[in-house]
Amino acid sequence: MLFIASLCGLCMMKGQPDIGVVAGNRFKNRNEAGAMLAEKLFEKNIENPLVLGIPRGGVPVAYEVARRLHAELDIVSPMKLRDPYEPELAIGAVMHDGSTFLNYETIEIRGVDDKYIEIERGLRTKESARRMREYRGNRKYPSINGRNVVVVDDGIATGATAITAARWLRKQHAKRLVIAVPVMPKDMEREMSSEADEIVCLLTPEVFFGVGSFYDEFGQVEDKEVVALLEEYWKSDHV
Repeated sequence: MLFIASLCGLCMMKGQPDIGVVAGNRFKNRNEAGAMLAEKLFEKNIENPLVLGIPRGGVPVAYEVARRLHAELDIVSPMKLRDPYEPELAIGAVMHDGSTFLNYETIEIRGVDDKYIEIERGLRTKESARRMREYRGNRKYPSINGRNVVVVDDGIATGATAITAARWLRKQHAKRLVIAVPVMPKDMEREMSSEADEIVCLLTPEVFFGVGSFYDEFGQVEDKEVVALLEEYWKSDHV
């Protein structure tokens, strides 16, 4: 199979991205991306992994990863803080408990004021907490302390949500932290490598127009789909 999106080959060092090979440089859908990601993760021999999907789009990917690794599945719910002028652009991200990451360089360039950030932070903290309640119900959250954790999303653009999740998990004393995604920009490799023990990524294109441009099918994942996937997994005997 030919891989032309990145020329860096396989990076096997701790903290450096392990770049895979994807025919055609794109994925059919999130399920296929998750299956391919699982193949790379299987090579890592991660003992008793806890797979945490980032809602919403990361959950179908994480489902396939966890199923193939026979791993415990749950979610971690960072929410991006939206640029006031371009909502798709992240100026940071926040967790359900208010833990916050701010991209100060972007905030300065975009001229975002402190009042807006505080309002946005409050709104997005509430939304993160809502998602945790709606998706998980009263289910006890798995202990992170001493666990090998794999954080999965359908891709990384600015890195804000993945960074926020990684830093939160570090505070929960994860033993080994792996960030696994199908695609991220090549220029994000260095920054993401400093946030985890290992990065596993299948595509690192130099030219990047958004995560969705590397999927044939990239529809919005609805709340009900996230709930259905998690409930189905928890009721089954995958682990």
